[in-house]
Amino acid sequence: MQMEAFGIELRDKDKSLRVDSKRHTCGKGGKAWYKLHAWRPDAGGCFIVGSFGSYKTGEWEKVALDLSPLSEAERARRQMERIAREAAAKNEREREAESAALQAADIWHKAKPEGECAYLRRKGIERAESVRFDRGWLRIPMLRYDLTRSQALVGIQTIKPDGAKLFTSGMAKRGAACRLGLVVAGEPILVSEGYATGMTVRMAIRRRWPVFVAFDANNLEWVVHVVQKCHPQSPILICADDDWRTDGNPGRTKGWALARRLDRVQMVYPVFGAERGPKDTDFNDLHAREGLDAVARQLAAPLTYLLGAPVRFEEPAGVAA
Repeated sequence: MQMEAFGIELRDKDKSLRVDSKRHTCGKGGKAWYKLHAWRPDAGGCFIVGSFGSYKTGEWEKVALDLSPLSEAERARRQMERIAREAAAKNEREREAESAALQAADIWHKAKPEGECAYLRRKGIERAESVRFDRGWLRIPMLRYDLTRSQALVGIQTIKPDGAKLFTSGMAKRGAACRLGLVVAGEPILVSEGYATGMTVRMAIRRRWPVFVAFDANNLEWVVHVVQKCHPQSPILICADDDWRTDGNPGRTKGWALARRLDRVQMVYPVFGAERGPKDTDFNDLHAREGLDAVARQLAAPLTYLLGAPVRFEEPAGVAA
């Protein structure tokens, strides 16, 4: 399909395209659009014309589809052209991913293991793990833990001092994560969306178990699958965001869907008090508003359920391990 070759990854609900001369949002994260019209000339036949594009980049293309009856030869020719376009698009994405991985390795090697970061201070993060520093910017490795060591680094997330987040252009993001702490076979693994949330969770559980940072709600499913593939004996707790002001609440919705569908996967989301602000959505926001002990208390119950035994964090959660 022309839209897929352009880079629009259609969701299931997008696949019945509406031909009504109206603009419709589509694609993963609702970052793309299309507008289609039906044209039936007097001589017969049917054509779909219009355009589609990306809200993010501003790029767009025209589309014109001939839906008139086709001969078998013409149908075969068009099928071959479609296959060729899809193969070319796939090759281009792979080329971009390879380039992104090389760029990520260069960025990572130039960054320093020690440094200062205003973003981490503002988020209340002490003793940050698995990151490097570059002139006040935070560099977070994005790795596919199911690949070999030489292939694992697929990109870098950069967080600027003001909190702006950037990803290596063209990277293969699906399934990439950043692991905080080491995995012990059979012990719980926690999964969060953002890095600050993941570090808050690590601090709250006294750095007792590892946390995998998935970077966003759309990547949660892929990261959970990678974790299960690499560590099949470990139960998983998804520490989801509660996107209560966002249509469809993607954090909670995607977390619940995984917990319902997959064995030994549970989900928890932060519960705020009456003073909750409109932007309070994740466990780091709960940390900032109510303290790290509040996060520890909310994580204890689902971890107890996963382990089948009481979980207690004996020392005050705010004390560095």
